[in-house]
Amino acid sequence: MKTLFIIDTYPSTPKQVKILNECIDAIRHCDVDIMIVSHLPIDADTSKKVEYVIYDGDNSFLPPEYTPFFFLNTDQFDLTIFTAGHTLPICRNIKNSLSLAKALGYQRFVFTECDVIFHPKDLKKLEYQLFKMAVSGKKMLFFKPEYYRGTNNSYVYETLLFAGDVEFFLNKFTPPVTTEQWLFMEMGYTLEQSFFEKFGDEEDKYLIINYHSSEIFRDSRVNLYRYGLFNCEMVYSETHPDEPILFIMNSLIEDEAKFIDIIVNGQPISLSLMKSQFWFNSYKFDGTEITVNVWEDAEKQTIFMSKTFNLHPENVEDFKQKGIIKLK
Repeated sequence: MKTLFIIDTYPSTPKQVKILNECIDAIRHCDVDIMIVSHLPIDADTSKKVEYVIYDGDNSFLPPEYTPFFFLNTDQFDLTIFTAGHTLPICRNIKNSLSLAKALGYQRFVFTECDVIFHPKDLKKLEYQLFKMAVSGKKMLFFKPEYYRGTNNSYVYETLLFAGDVEFFLNKFTPPVTTEQWLFMEMGYTLEQSFFEKFGDEEDKYLIINYHSSEIFRDSRVNLYRYGLFNCEMVYSETHPDEPILFIMNSLIEDEAKFIDIIVNGQPISLSLMKSQFWFNSYKFDGTEITVNVWEDAEKQTIFMSKTFNLHPENVEDFKQKGIIKLK
């Protein structure tokens, strides 16, 4: 039976739908079956390109106290924004896709995020590594960058891209799908560290590559969304608890501007932020609705992100769950 190529995605913008389709089109150079797994519905045209589509409407995140965070300390403020609760939806996608793969009779899989666009030469490299894994009797293929460490100086196994034997993976590790399961299983600080902690005791059974996948597949576009963040959050102010602060920062890897409209009571404020630039402003709990539209282009034809915040006092705990700022 063919290898099953699983693409994890959350295509919430037109650009992300475009990248998903580029990912699929690139993989089609290989003789594999393709499965999309998502917490958003997939459009019909995209669905027709693949053999299987899984949609799971439960996109529950981990609570912020169990997730990594973004922090920024300046002469104006100290800021913490909680960022990585999405590890739980990814675990749901891994479990859903591999469980279906097993039920369908697939023996070997490749799991990748959709923001990996393979060059044909790099697909040949990946096919060779899968062949090498098979002929050597190895059960998994992991990228384990030798120079990179997680918390407590722990190694990590990359979760952006990994491969292996379906049944071995599911017998070795049952991905948690709820916060309670995450805590009961004593998962690591990140999913990458958790993979190392759960799988690392049988490393002799794996084909290990001691680099990030982006260092191996140099002709491909790898990790287009995972490097860096674009923060746009209403956060709690420790200094003035009755004045939440809207914080926006472009921390993406690409050195490109994002164009922003902040609409308050129907009145827009427009600005642009280059990489590493930020903007913030305080508001009152007066019932105002604030919408932030972030655009890819100055002509404002392609939306990158859109968020709406309601300044009601009962939302103070929600803002605190997103982030905390202390003004100086």
